[in-house]
Amino acid sequence: MTTPSVISRVPVGAVLLAGVGAQLVDDAAFLVLPPVAVLAPLSGLIAIILTAVGARIVTRGRTGATVARTGLAVGAASAVIGLLVGGFGLVAILLAGITVVAGVAGAVVGRGLTPKDLS
Repeated sequence: MTTPSVISRVPVGAVLLAGVGAQLVDDAAFLVLPPVAVLAPLSGLIAIILTAVGARIVTRGRTGATVARTGLAVGAASAVIGLLVGGFGLVAILLAGITVVAGVAGAVVGRGLTPKDLS
């Protein structure tokens, strides 16, 4: 059983804008929120939610495997920017992994796509 190759174009500019935008809004929110140890994880949660929303917006009008690939690109871009800005600590690496998953989930969930559509 072979999988046919599929050409999908991922919009690089929109992906970078969504990934960087999610992290910059996250950093701005961290400056606005009091930097108390209890409230610090909220900034990571904001970045994860904004990444999912950004992936959803960037993938609007796309179909098939391009949706998942673009969501993966948005999540990865947001995760890399977050690691570069926030450092490479254990919690930052865990949040980066969750951010990548959130990018794919934000792009795919609720579209009625089946695994066959994504291959």
